[in-house]
Amino acid sequence: MATDTRTASRLLEQLPARQGFGDATLIRHREGSIDLGGGNPDVAALPTDLYRDAARDLTEGAGFAASLRYVPAPGIPALRAWIAEREGVDAERVIVTTGGAHGLALAVLGLLDAGDEIVVDDPVYPLFLRTLDLVGAHPVPVRVGAGGIDVDELERRLDAGLRPKALFTVPTFQNPSGGTLSDEHARRLAGLAERFGFMLILDDPYREAGFEPGAIDVRSRLLDSERVVAVNTFSKTLGPALRVGWIVVPTALAERFVRLRNRLDGLTSGTLQELVLRIVQRPEYSEALAAAGVGYGRKARALQQALEARFGDEIEITEPSGGFFLWARLLGEADFERFHELAQDEGVFFQRGEWFAVDDDAHLRGTLRLSFSEQPVEALVEGVDRLHRAWRRLRD
Repeated sequence: MATDTRTASRLLEQLPARQGFGDATLIRHREGSIDLGGGNPDVAALPTDLYRDAARDLTEGAGFAASLRYVPAPGIPALRAWIAEREGVDAERVIVTTGGAHGLALAVLGLLDAGDEIVVDDPVYPLFLRTLDLVGAHPVPVRVGAGGIDVDELERRLDAGLRPKALFTVPTFQNPSGGTLSDEHARRLAGLAERFGFMLILDDPYREAGFEPGAIDVRSRLLDSERVVAVNTFSKTLGPALRVGWIVVPTALAERFVRLRNRLDGLTSGTLQELVLRIVQRPEYSEALAAAGVGYGRKARALQQALEARFGDEIEITEPSGGFFLWARLLGEADFERFHELAQDEGVFFQRGEWFAVDDDAHLRGTLRLSFSEQPVEALVEGVDRLHRAWRRLRD
């Protein structure tokens, strides 16, 4: 007997299907294909030895059984304290989450209502737009460049009458463009939030994936402001399957955010939190992060050099200084949808730039997000060769 769709909630009925980014129907992986579209860390760069040591210490310790019980909704005190020290905030502002996506959902549900306007990166991380579907907020795009979200453009639009409830940006090694918000622009952004009365949602999962160790402060941006909700995750440093992250919320909203969390999933696994705590307290953890960043930098340079060698003056590249992605634009008129299909025929997949648009995607046609994080250098170079063969088939 078929289920009557009228029994579904309005939210369930109105959630749109995935289109573009994340739509599995657009991916044709075959044996030997090279995936330049994903956002996974390099498994060889993850501190798996620390996992083994931490798991042994936890499971063989006297407190293991207690970790299997319910734990407080904001997280176990010791992990909250470690995060708070790293972020330079009071532990009461820290809520441990079940990954970064969960943190973004808490931020959206805690700050936005149906019809609210929220300024977002352009190009934007598409899964954040899908999070906005939970409340029916309206995204307003503001361009992102090498210096992060364009604060000058934002100020002009605010002066012209734009009144958002919040602003969302990825401030460090932005996904997909790779841009990083400068400290000066970050301070201006906080000042605009105070002046015009909106909140800032700062999603910073790539902050510890810089190519030069120590070049980026490990602390989230602007946490001295009461208008910031900072979202982060261990997914890029300890692996996305772990599903542990955190948010730092304003002091005035902390209790209400915990109340919200209690009404959703209640808690993040205490066992996983104890495991993370044992890993991050080891000095080898920081060493592993630094080594991973150097490795990602080596891959990024190999990918960029291969693109420049094969495409020459037919491509413009935004040189990354961290993160997992390279942003590029192919020059000239072309059927870029057809190019994406031809590339998969050649055995390589990438994310089309149009999939990172908020609405009008014309300014992103011809752009590509290429992931270098997961593939070895040899596969990156071969992937570029396959992209170039597809491009030549399209243009000849």
